[in-house]
Amino acid sequence: QVKRPLVFSGAMAGAKIDLSGGASAPPPTVGYGGGTGSGGYSYGGGVSQQMAEAALQDPTVQQQIKEVAYQKASEGFEVAKVAGAMAAEELGKYIQEGPAGISVLCFLGGLATTLIGFLGLLNFGNGLTSPFQYVLNAYLLTFGVVTFLLEADVESLRQMKVLGRLSPWVERYQLEVFNRANFLTELRGRGFFYVFIGTLAVTQCFLCLTFIAGLWNLLMGVLCLLMSFGINPANHLQAPLAQGAHAPGP
Repeated sequence: QVKRPLVFSGAMAGAKIDLSGGASAPPPTVGYGGGTGSGGYSYGGGVSQQMAEAALQDPTVQQQIKEVAYQKASEGFEVAKVAGAMAAEELGKYIQEGPAGISVLCFLGGLATTLIGFLGLLNFGNGLTSPFQYVLNAYLLTFGVVTFLLEADVESLRQMKVLGRLSPWVERYQLEVFNRANFLTELRGRGFFYVFIGTLAVTQCFLCLTFIAGLWNLLMGVLCLLMSFGINPANHLQAPLAQGAHAPGP
């Protein structure tokens, strides 16, 4: 009688135990390369993760990461410092021009306020979830358009091809303002108007577009109020700088 071999499947795939007394099966292979073969075990992913964690725990690696982060932060700070100095210089030039220069800055602020209010109104979901925020955007759009039309230079608009068609309408609007809201034709009245817009916008959020627009309007309002009293901040800032530049050395 022929004995049939008894074959038991082991825990590893492809590994078999033959009890018939014949030739034994080849031993299972264990793979360490991350692949899975016959009877193989995968250790690639775990080893890589352990090596990365071990490298992060190394004080030398941590010090190098800190140095690189500090270097990048310093470079970013220098770029921001240069950009801020250039912006402050340009702002100072407009302030030195007096009311005419302030009018240009207020015109730019009106454009930005109009754009931010319009983008806020495009989010129709806020009308249901945040109705007060939606109404605020409508106010910002209205105030921005008022500022844009109030500060627009009609003569400059007439020289433009596309916007030149709006110059008669802008001039008519300005005449209506002169007749119905005469206080907006004076620096002091405009100053209070811009302060109102700024305080209304900055209280809604922090470090957002609405906050930036409000901060700009608030700054323009303060400048208008100062100039209405004959105070030009640019002149008061230049005097100490000039004295420091001509001061005798030690």
